[in-house]
Amino acid sequence: MAITNSLSFPNMFDLARNRVGILEDNISIVNRTRLLILTEPTELYNEPNFGVGLKRHLWQYNTPNEKAIIRDRITAQLAIQEPSVDAQKTSFSDGLLYTGNADELTTQEFNTLKMTVGLSTVYGDNLNVDLNTNV
Repeated sequence: MAITNSLSFPNMFDLARNRVGILEDNISIVNRTRLLILTEPTELYNEPNFGVGLKRHLWQYNTPNEKAIIRDRITAQLAIQEPSVDAQKTSFSDGLLYTGNADELTTQEFNTLKMTVGLSTVYGDNLNVDLNTNV
């Protein structure tokens, strides 16, 4: 169990309790990692070294080389910005895995990012960050 806290960004204010929202333990690590992956450089904190920058990969071909670049950027950002995660033990699933038959596929999803990032924390926990967003 991780012993870490962070602000509940982007929902920082808990209006029902009239206080600032705080996330604790593993939920805090997942939220910070999701923020790091979905942020463009200079978008938050005006820091050019914070954020993976996935927008630059829009409209690129879905090739193994492009996937490797995204994985490398995520791993590098985790190593720099997230001290609670062992970045070298990060695993990825790009959402292209499907375990059904072809008859079940009725619609194709365009402009959708689907990725699962498996994290290994320095506290010995294994966490998943699911990124299912429309771009």
